Amino acid sequence: MNAGASPAGQAFAIRNCDALFSMTPKGKLEEFAAHVRGVKAQARDVGRELDVYTVAVVTCRRSKREAEEYYRHCVIDNADWAAVDRIMAMRGVTRERFPDDFAERRRHQANGMGGVPVVGDPDGVAAELAAIARTGARGIALSFVNYLDEVPFFAQEVLPRLVRMGLRQGQ
Repeated sequence: MNAGASPAGQAFAIRNCDALFSMTPKGKLEEFAAHVRGVKAQARDVGRELDVYTVAVVTCRRSKREAEEYYRHCVIDNADWAAVDRIMAMRGVTRERFPDDFAERRRHQANGMGGVPVVGDPDGVAAELAAIARTGARGIALSFVNYLDEVPFFAQEVLPRLVRMGLRQGQ
C-alpha cells in the first residue's frame, strides 16, 4: 500500500502496490470517482489490479447541529493554524499560488491532514460514507477528533446503519 498524491507517487503505486491511498476533496466526489477509475485503468494497462482507499475524519453526534458545533470548535476555532500553514507551505500550497481556493485547502488540511470531513448525525454520516464508497474506493480509513469518546458512539450508531446499507457485514 502506498499513499501518493503526486503523479510520481501514484505511478509508483500503480507499478508496485496492491493499494493506493488518495485524498477525497470535500464536495468533489465525482472528481474523486474519476480519479479512482483513472488509476485503476492505468494499473490494468500494465497488467495489475489496484485498490484505492481514502481517509475521512468523522465527527458524529446525536444531531447534525451538535456535530457541526463540535467540528467547528475542535477543527476550525482551535486549529493550530501556524502549523497548518507551515505544512501547506512545505507542500507548495500558498495564498499566492492558489488564491481562489486557499481558504478551503487550509480548512481541509486542518481537518486531519486533509481527510474528507464527514460531519453529522448517524444517518448523515452513514450516507456520506456510502457516497464515498460509491466512488469505487475499496475502503476508508477513519479518523476522529477524540477516539475514546467518539468510536463507541460511531460503533453503536453508524456501523449498524452501514450493515443495513450492505457496506459492512454484521457480526
